[in-house]
Amino acid sequence: MNTQENKIQTLAELLDQYEAGTLDMTEMARKCYMSEKEKHYNRVSWVHNGELKNHALLRKINNKDGRDLLRSL
Repeated sequence: MNTQENKIQTLAELLDQYEAGTLDMTEMARKCYMSEKEKHYNRVSWVHNGELKNHALLRKINNKDGRDLLRSL
């Protein structure tokens, strides 16, 4: 596994950074794995900044039910 593959994070990790305000927003899009299962199969996706905002909103709505579907896989 090369160093570039090591930098690819899961969507849950990106959302954690986005919500904490530590994510570099100068990049317009970044590679990520949508889940741990996708990471296992090495299926990379692209996520744009606008999509991160939408995913964060959906995650907050989902957390009201007491569960995080991204982490429960």
